[in-house]
Amino acid sequence: MSNTVYVPGNGNLPFGLRNTNPQGSFYSGDSEYSPVESNLIQKAIRYAIFDAAPAQFTSLKVLFSKPYKEYGSDEFEYLEHSFGRSPIEANAITAVQAAVPGSSVQQLITLTAASLVRVSQDLIIVYPDGSHGVIALIAGNVATVNSVVNLGLPAVAVGDVFAIQSTLRSDGMDTFSTYERLDTITRYNYVQFFLRARRWSTVEYQKYVNQGTTDYLDRDRAQKMKQLRIDLFNSFWNGVRGEYTISNGFAAKAMGGIYPLMQAAGSTHLFPTVAGLKATFEAAAFQTNYKSEGGTRFIYGTDETLNYLSEIYKQPTLQYTPDNHIADLRLSMIKVGTMNFVLVPCELWREESCFEASWSRRLIILDQETVKPVKMKGIDAFEMGQTGNLTKGRREDYIDYWCRAQLSLEFNNPLASFILDVQ
Repeated sequence: MSNTVYVPGNGNLPFGLRNTNPQGSFYSGDSEYSPVESNLIQKAIRYAIFDAAPAQFTSLKVLFSKPYKEYGSDEFEYLEHSFGRSPIEANAITAVQAAVPGSSVQQLITLTAASLVRVSQDLIIVYPDGSHGVIALIAGNVATVNSVVNLGLPAVAVGDVFAIQSTLRSDGMDTFSTYERLDTITRYNYVQFFLRARRWSTVEYQKYVNQGTTDYLDRDRAQKMKQLRIDLFNSFWNGVRGEYTISNGFAAKAMGGIYPLMQAAGSTHLFPTVAGLKATFEAAAFQTNYKSEGGTRFIYGTDETLNYLSEIYKQPTLQYTPDNHIADLRLSMIKVGTMNFVLVPCELWREESCFEASWSRRLIILDQETVKPVKMKGIDAFEMGQTGNLTKGRREDYIDYWCRAQLSLEFNNPLASFILDVQ
């Protein structure tokens, strides 16, 4: 076979720069000149595959800075006791009782069913206008209230809320009038098990080992663990506790996440506009402030929603110093009164493959100390491995690589946290 004869020049077939392309060249489809491809030219492929996916797991770093709490089963319950006193509420209109000099006046107040389990005789209550009275008798759902001598009692409207000041006792009594016991709230959750896997047939895998041009195998292995972490992230925030029937017909338990557990517990959930965000945030913050002075809570949200707060609080934010109690992260903190709030970005909340659209404008203000990661005792939190194949005496001519994890959470006092959906 003789050599190819050609006329040199720009673009003359079959040689020249325009025809000096590797097999599978993208230029073949982009050029109007129908360039030629050659197996004499190797494709220029960057060895390391760039990771273009969002990779924000800051909230999990904060969560897993705590050690796991272990239970012996995949189902667990935990108890918490309440503050120990609750305001009482009126369920009917009651007329004003004018003061009578030298005497006490009486008023009959109809209470809600929920209030009846919170009151007893000889409790001093405080009216919405600051007036005081003492409960002298409870009959059915009606409380008889005696005023302070020389003072009257104001009118009562439906929905009026009364504070409980204290008990009251006189000398020489031979009875007790206020009996009560500690109330507990039972909460529960399930431990959820997660798994991701990949399969390589023997020859297919070896070709990638021998002829691979990039770090695809390493990236593929790392991607399984990353997707598993995203599973944990999504379930931690938005998992619905319950049972599912999966493909093999087996029943599987799913964990309850922060947001659904807060909804079920009746946590404060408000829908402020950007203009009203400051007032709504501060009102909810004070209303749910169960922590001691100087306590710290965490504000989770996308960069966009966190930026709304950053713009509101123009003063320079403080650098949050975890003092070895929380993961060593560079987080900013704002102060409202004696309260501290640490801003934690959750950019994955805007990823539509992970969360529905409302999450991109959501702020969850969380008392992190009330949340603990949970696992089942005796099983590792994270595991990776591979199955056997022909080389190990098995019939399968492939290898399954897998990684699995388990996670649940214990969430005490969800009422100390709140949700803002910015409109």
